[in-house]
Amino acid sequence: MHGLPLFDIVEAARRRDAGMALAADARELLLTQARLFAHEYAAQHGTVTADDVAALMAAAGLNYADLGNAAGSMFREGFVWTGAVRQSSRVSTHRRLVRVWRIA
Repeated sequence: MHGLPLFDIVEAARRRDAGMALAADARELLLTQARLFAHEYAAQHGTVTADDVAALMAAAGLNYADLGNAAGSMFREGFVWTGAVRQSSRVSTHRRLVRVWRIA
């Protein structure tokens, strides 16, 4: 039986990028607002995490969860990962690690 290969780094990257583009397009306005929050926070504090953006969105009456899979694209443009991670403080994340970003 011939099926899809289990391991193909090029195809995996292509599918990741296609999925992220679809998710970002579906939530374009909210994603743009989240990116603005992220940029403003990083400009003031030097770094930013998804938790920081979620807090700013909540203060503005927006729901970070409404980003859905588009949240994965938030730092894809204009930011560089610092190499650091922190444990998330959002209850819904169960203390998973989140990356710490800075403006590119």
